[in-house]
Order: sequence, then structure tokens, then C-alpha cells
Amino acid sequence: MKMIKKAVVLAAAVFMASSVFANNWEDFVGLPEQYKETVKTVNSGMADFSKQLAIAVPQAATQQNVWADAYIGQLFPSVPPHIGGGFNMGLTHIDTSGIAKAAKELNIKNVKDDYYYPVFTADIRFGGVLLPFDFDIAVMKTGKISTDKIPGANLDVDFFTIGADFRYALLEGGLVMPKLSVGLGYFYNQGSFGCDSSYAKANVDYKIQTMYVQAQLSKQILMFTPFVGLRGLVSKHENDWSWALKDQTAVNALTAVGMETGGSGTEKSDMFDFNAIQPQIFAGIGVSFLVLDVNLSITADLRNIKDKGLWSGAASVRLSL
Repeated sequence: MKMIKKAVVLAAAVFMASSVFANNWEDFVGLPEQYKETVKTVNSGMADFSKQLAIAVPQAATQQNVWADAYIGQLFPSVPPHIGGGFNMGLTHIDTSGIAKAAKELNIKNVKDDYYYPVFTADIRFGGVLLPFDFDIAVMKTGKISTDKIPGANLDVDFFTIGADFRYALLEGGLVMPKLSVGLGYFYNQGSFGCDSSYAKANVDYKIQTMYVQAQLSKQILMFTPFVGLRGLVSKHENDWSWALKDQTAVNALTAVGMETGGSGTEKSDMFDFNAIQPQIFAGIGVSFLVLDVNLSITADLRNIKDKGLWSGAASVRLSL
């Protein structure tokens, strides 16, 4: 008799789960074995996207304190002192096929295979004291930015970033000679990237540290300053991903048959991986009018530009002396 009761309960639970998914999730039967494959697909997609963020976020960060001048000059002794600051905005094209695959399985609509990741920062750069160097600090914290207002599904990001770089001028520039500097920098980034619908949600919380070295060449021609540079960066990350069903009826039905209603994991590197250096090339032009500077630049990741399409564009508006 007990076995018969268990069979009846199990059959009823499976029927409930099937009914929930047939009503709420497109083209999904909801049988246990099929759902196990769905869980595997969602977990795999979220893990893949967490790895992609580990290479995309460092690029998005390092383009935020780019100045057209390879060296801005002395803070002291100099009249006027060389100092400036303003705001930057950048977009980085990243591969979101992992989270898109997970979202499709969870019936979260309108998540595409690629995405332009936005970053905003404020920065200030100081000229050197006695020696020909300059120093920059960049920082920004945002709330949640919704990138998709389609009813029933949202794609949201938020982030915090802080970084600094030091540049030393090998050539200070002149009437004929260009400016040439070498430097090093560091960025810390944390934030989240997620999507949700009425039935489910998926999210990645990331923490990424980036160190880099660079060389930059620039030459002022009247009010224009074209520039080009090379950068090599290494990073370490700890990215926690998770997903969960939100529809309580579905959760109850799947729990009754012992199925997972959520998942989580961590993609991390315990140290900076110097075997995975990301080489970058960046270039652009600055336009100066009195104390107003406007910079436009692009950055390409030479290792990931072909397969991942990892490239960035940035614009900045600053006041400088």
C-alpha cells in the first residue's frame, strides 16, 4: 500500500511540474530526465559567462584612464601646474552567449549572444614633481543599470571600479619630437551582471583585480593629439554565479520529485596568471581647446579579438591645465 501511495504522489508531482512548465515555459515538457539536461545546460552557460567576464572586465577598466598626451608635464616646478580631471564613458563588446544559453533554457527572453558593457568613471591626473612622470586615479560606483525594458525580462548590470596608474616619460616631447612614456597600473572591479523574468533569474557577482604595463606615443599637432599605445595585462578573479526558479508552484512541484530548482558555482583564479597575458593595442585622438580636452579612443584585445570579439571604445571630457 505504501508503495502505491508513493507512486501516486510521484505521478501527481510530475504532472504538476509538467503542467507548470507547459503553461509558463515555452516548448518544455518538464519531465525529470529532460530537466536534468536543462540544469546541466544552465550551469554550463553560467560558468562559461563567468569566465568571459574575467577577460572582458579588465579591458573595460583599463581604457578608463587613457589620456591623449603620453605625458602631461610637471605639477612642480611648472607655471601653470599640469593637472586635469573629468569624466569617461566606455563600451566594451563582450561575448554573452553563455548567459544567453542559460537564459534561453530558463525562458528568460531577449538576452543576446553579445553585449556592449558600459563603464563610467571620474578621474584626475597629476603631473610629476621634479621628475618627468604623471599619476592618475579613476573611480566610479553605479547603481543597477537596466539595459532592457521589455516586459517580463530585464538585463541588469552594476559595478564599482577604482584604479590608478603611473607613467614615466622617456621622451618629454617638443617642437619635433613626440612624447613617449612607459607605465604601470592597477584596477579593482566588482559588480554583478544578471537577467530575470517572472519565472527565473540568473546572475554573476564578480570581483576582478588587474595589473598592467603599457607604453604610449603621442604627438600634438595644433589642437589635435593623435596617440597609440601597447598594453599587457594580467588579472585574478573570483566570480560567483547562480540561478533560481522564482515561480513557487514550479519550485514546489520540482522539489516534490527531487529536482534542482537552482544552482550556483564559482569561477576563480588564486593568483595573477602570467601565462595568460592579455596583449592590447589602443589608439585615438585628443582635441584641446583652451582648458577643455576631449579624447576618443579604441582598444582591441589581440588575443581575443577574433574568437571573442573583445574590443572597446571610450570617450572622455576633461578640464586641464
